[in-house]
Amino acid sequence: MARPETAAPLSLGRFLRDLVLALSLVGMAGWAVTRWVAVPWVVDGRSMAPTLLPGERVIVLPRAWGHGGPEVGDVVLVEGPGGEFLVKRIARASAFPAGVPPAQLPPESSLEPTYPVLGDNLAESSDSRAFGAVPRHRIRGRVAWRYWPPSRLGPIE
Repeated sequence: MARPETAAPLSLGRFLRDLVLALSLVGMAGWAVTRWVAVPWVVDGRSMAPTLLPGERVIVLPRAWGHGGPEVGDVVLVEGPGGEFLVKRIARASAFPAGVPPAQLPPESSLEPTYPVLGDNLAESSDSRAFGAVPRHRIRGRVAWRYWPPSRLGPIE
C-alpha cells in the first residue's frame, strides 16, 4: 500500500517571501484602481451646496466618458487655475448672460473642446464666471458616487 505524500513544511523565509509578494500585488492593484478606475475624493468648500457639502467623500470616475466628453449637468472634478482641483457642474454657455469670459486655462490645441463650469451655490463658487471655460484635458473625471457620510450615500445627480 502506497503512503500519501505529505507537503514539505513551509520555511519561515519562504512564507515571508510569499507574504511580501502577495501584499505587493494587492497594493499595486489597489493603487491602480484608485488611480485610473475609481478615485476617492474629499469635497472642499461650499461651492456645490446643497448637492455636495464640505467634507463629503465621493468617487470620481476618470474614464467616465471614454473618448467623448462630459455633458451638461455632469458634476466633474476640474483642475482649475493654479492647479487647484475643484468640483463643479458642466453648464450651458447660455447660463452666462454676457457670455463665458475668456479662458485663463489654455487648451492643448485649437481643436480641443472647452466646457463652462458652475458651482451649484453661485454665491460661494469660483467657476467659469471668473476663469472662463475649462479645456477637456483639465476635466479629471465625473463625480459619480457619494460614500461618506452614510446618511447621504448614493449617486450624484
